[in-house]
Amino acid sequence: MKEILSRLLLALITLLYMHVQELQAQHEKHIIIDSSNNTILDEAYFYLPLPISQKKKEIQTLREYVLERVKPRTSSDIDAFADILSWVHTRWKHDGSMSPNTMSSIEILQAAESGRSFSCIEYSRVFTDILHSLGYICRIIGVTNADIAYGGMGVSHTLCEAWSSDLNKWIMIDPQFGYLLQKKGEYINYYELYQALTSKSQHQIDIIAHEETALGKKVNDRLKETYIDFIKRYNAYLMFDMKINAKDVMYVLPLSMKGQFLTSQGGNSKPLIFLTDEKDAYFNVNRSHLLFDFNIPSGDVASIVAGDSVKSQEDFHEQMSNHLAIPDFTVYLTNNSPWFSHYEMKLNSEDSWKKITGSSLQVLLRDGKNMIQLRSVNQTGRTGVITTMHIRYQ
Repeated sequence: MKEILSRLLLALITLLYMHVQELQAQHEKHIIIDSSNNTILDEAYFYLPLPISQKKKEIQTLREYVLERVKPRTSSDIDAFADILSWVHTRWKHDGSMSPNTMSSIEILQAAESGRSFSCIEYSRVFTDILHSLGYICRIIGVTNADIAYGGMGVSHTLCEAWSSDLNKWIMIDPQFGYLLQKKGEYINYYELYQALTSKSQHQIDIIAHEETALGKKVNDRLKETYIDFIKRYNAYLMFDMKINAKDVMYVLPLSMKGQFLTSQGGNSKPLIFLTDEKDAYFNVNRSHLLFDFNIPSGDVASIVAGDSVKSQEDFHEQMSNHLAIPDFTVYLTNNSPWFSHYEMKLNSEDSWKKITGSSLQVLLRDGKNMIQLRSVNQTGRTGVITTMHIRYQ
């Protein structure tokens, strides 16, 4: 009889212990990230040859000159790019022999008003400088054929790639032709175009014309074939300027040609840095990062197992429940945004962005679901890519 009672008592104690454990587990709250694009920032943006400040006199003069003549839409990056593209593309007729390196963009525009013509280089320089003056990030790219080292005229073409914070990527733009390109409805960069042309997916490419008579319209098959045949000539190398230790250099991404070179059309070239991965050419910019630092100390593995009481996994989990992390953070903010001014943040269900003063703040997660959104704002009011985190505390 005693043995039966002892067994019943043991079973009752076991059930009671298990029930207590279940109740305790129900009250344990965990910090869980459901989704996040809060990833490491590329530092290559620091070497882009961009204006140091939007407040420089020549930048302000160019911006005022352009805005007196064209009012670009700001509803999206692509709208702004398209409106500036359509305006620049129609300023003059192309002349491949004109390359006045000493002229500024505003001088080129003024000369164009008097009937002067310029080459693809000037189209790209003017377009890029205008975007910079309006707070957008853009770079001039050169694409070449295999004869770049000792070839004659016509071995290269100059165009642009602009960074779209809306799309979180570089977008190919050809100001000479007034074209943006898409693949299956998505805007693409030059490397993506090269991939499409070498993988027999050329039929998926659409060319979107931006000029006064055909703003945002797909070109017909004849014009598309003409441009594709033209751009296919320049599938050997992709190049763009960078500045390292105050020295002008050029990054070279080999495309169909894998060899290296030192000369440009028989003469000196800028110092060249050859890339081995397209990701090194298509680094991210205009993004923000959140670094979380706990404010309230809690236990860790070393402190939990230091005592003699932890003999098993069950012991460890029991001890861990007494040292669970509390979601009270100091969050440090960083960015890779040129012309940075300040941060803006949204927490949970907030409808409007709030300006953040400084580069850190305290964040205490509420019970249940949390959403944190962060973006940078530059000196012209252009906003960067939105970093979004969904975090549960339950």
